Amino acid sequence: MSGTQIMAAERNRTADRAAYDALVDIGAFIEGDRIQANWLADGRFWFVEGDPECRNIQVFDPATREATSLFDVGVLRAALSAAAGKALPYDGVPFESFHFTPDGAVNFSFDGDDYRFDPTTGTASHIPGPNLVDVHLGTDPKSRMTPKMMQRPNVFPDPAPVPETLSPDGRRFASLIDGDIYIRSVSDTRLDRLTFDAEPDFGWDVESVRMGLSSSGALMHLTVNPWSPDSSRLYATRFDQRRSRPQLRIRYLRHFDEVEQVQFARAGDALAETPPYVINIFSGAQVALDVDARNAFILLLGWNPGGDAVYLCRISRDMKRAEVIVADAATGAVRTLFSEEAETFLRIQHEVIGGRSGCTLLPNEQGFVWESERSGWKHLYHYDLDGNLVRQLTDGEWPVAEVLCVDPVKNWIYISAGIDQARPYDLHIARVRLAGGEVERLTTAPGVHEAQFAPDFSIFIDTVEGPGLPPRSRVIAADGKMLHEFPEADVSALIAAGWTPPEEFAVKAADGETELHGILFKPRDFDPSLRYPVIEYIYGGPQVAMVPRRFKPLTPSRMFSLPALAQLGYIVVVVDARGTPRRSKAFQDEVYGNWRYSVTADHAAALRNAAATRPWMDLDRVGIWGHSWGGYFTVANMLDNPELYRAGVASAPGFDPYSAFIYEPYLGGVPSPRTKAAYDEALLYTDAHKLEGALMIIAGMNDIGVWHSAVNMTNALIEAGKAHELVVMPEQFHGYATAHENMAMKKMFEHFERYLQRGEEVRL
Repeated sequence: MSGTQIMAAERNRTADRAAYDALVDIGAFIEGDRIQANWLADGRFWFVEGDPECRNIQVFDPATREATSLFDVGVLRAALSAAAGKALPYDGVPFESFHFTPDGAVNFSFDGDDYRFDPTTGTASHIPGPNLVDVHLGTDPKSRMTPKMMQRPNVFPDPAPVPETLSPDGRRFASLIDGDIYIRSVSDTRLDRLTFDAEPDFGWDVESVRMGLSSSGALMHLTVNPWSPDSSRLYATRFDQRRSRPQLRIRYLRHFDEVEQVQFARAGDALAETPPYVINIFSGAQVALDVDARNAFILLLGWNPGGDAVYLCRISRDMKRAEVIVADAATGAVRTLFSEEAETFLRIQHEVIGGRSGCTLLPNEQGFVWESERSGWKHLYHYDLDGNLVRQLTDGEWPVAEVLCVDPVKNWIYISAGIDQARPYDLHIARVRLAGGEVERLTTAPGVHEAQFAPDFSIFIDTVEGPGLPPRSRVIAADGKMLHEFPEADVSALIAAGWTPPEEFAVKAADGETELHGILFKPRDFDPSLRYPVIEYIYGGPQVAMVPRRFKPLTPSRMFSLPALAQLGYIVVVVDARGTPRRSKAFQDEVYGNWRYSVTADHAAALRNAAATRPWMDLDRVGIWGHSWGGYFTVANMLDNPELYRAGVASAPGFDPYSAFIYEPYLGGVPSPRTKAAYDEALLYTDAHKLEGALMIIAGMNDIGVWHSAVNMTNALIEAGKAHELVVMPEQFHGYATAHENMAMKKMFEHFERYLQRGEEVRL
């Protein structure tokens, strides 16, 4: 090891860990993060400013272009203190949310009780809580109007907890209990059972919130109301998993072992079928919609305004064919309006499972907007309700990310798009008329833009941020004119804690032509005269672009805080290789039938090309780690590029493409003689004998598919005589609870310190 290498290796581990702990939650250091709008009927919006110590609630008026305090904080605090009979904590507004009453007062909760404040008189009063009978029966207004949680089945192993769905008239909730549908009355919380035939692996399902990622990478909640517009009928599906072959999960942390049978389709297994129905909530009459539910995903698009037709999108399990269907709610007869096929895949499977069909129903029965990559880039196409193409709405060598909203009066379609291909992962807000015309770009500043639109679409709040760009919000008119700019988030405390902006870079892929984009994080005390070990964080799967494009991490998980990991003395690198989304169709199609080798070649090339102009990146000490498919590609890179990757940590990995249906769209479909070569190339067990680096595998025992995969890989490595570590996470699923995550991090840190910092020899 050279002198400069030794200097970089002999770090103060205590100081490094303190720096890690300080920067693991970047959000805790940021003041004035982003404006979250709460729209008022008169076109104004209010928002919360500051932390609890100095919280204020302001209201922005588009007419004056000014933000002013909604309350006199001193008067409010004095009134609430008198009403509550005690001193208030902090110095600001003691609540974050409220609602206006018809007479202009506000109701809010404080310290577990409800209060009313009248800004006109400056007085506050306590609102009595429910009596004992209401509490016992759950019939108080707040309980009656609050959706309860229900367990919704899905194609993954475990049901999802989601809220009940409220009817348009606000009188009833649709709920699921033990696989049957119940209707809960808001007036008295009474439950009316709507179906009576649920059995194991064959129950009912109703739409509720689906969680997914927006085009900007932020968590979003997608929902389509299954209720008819007049609240008399409900769209529902049977969820039939009886043809799926079960997998077993054993729980050991009990006196007696518990064996649990879990339905999760392997590649080629029968998928859960979800035939659709319309159910009359008064009579219970069921109308089966004549839709083939075999080997397909069926997504509800919505009802027509009259409530006599339901629009659906049916997408084949291999993602090669999609159809837009209209069904008669009274007879169940269906008509296919439109279909599209692709040689590879039309949609990203995880987006479809999360509820994103790529089809937007237009208001006033003007048809629908379809997202298609038929031109080589994702663009929008307008079809009428007979399935006729009206016009292509967007065009060019740049992709639309998603349709944000549609103005039903002025017929503008607002979109998020990667218009600036000089910075292809930036996202801008733009709009285009339904009648056609040029796309109008409404934002210009570099970064990722998010928009919150006013109910009348006259203005929107634009928040822009980037990896080194703190969030900043602006009020923008519908035509793109800026009306107001809020202060940039204050990150001075973050900088004082040792944070430094990450470096964005672009390098060539393994083909020597395609440009790949990445980001790297440096230690707080970075010295370009030294050489630092490198850790690559990888995902590699085709669903998401993994390079962080926002200022702070999306997840609060300590395990995925890459700026913090760099403080332990590493250069941390993330790259989006070919096969990932948000670029051209050709860029992503690189993964089709070529799950492994293009990705591993690109990542190795990206590291080498980045280090060619950055001598402080020590390519003799490179580690790699990832979670889920990132765990797969951690090991794949170690097998395919053993001369580069010295150590790796594969968390929750899936090594076997035959183990889950989620590989199918990218490997050409279900396993068959035609697709066998693609599946076998993706399978890693057979190459276990090629391992040369120090590998650690971390897996949860309740993580169906992954646990099976981890056990098979560790067995293959044993049979090949390859030493490695298997870290077992008892009772853990695809994510880890706090104590287990902390242990996983401890093991990972020690692993990389041994082989990258201390330079221990890898003994296989």
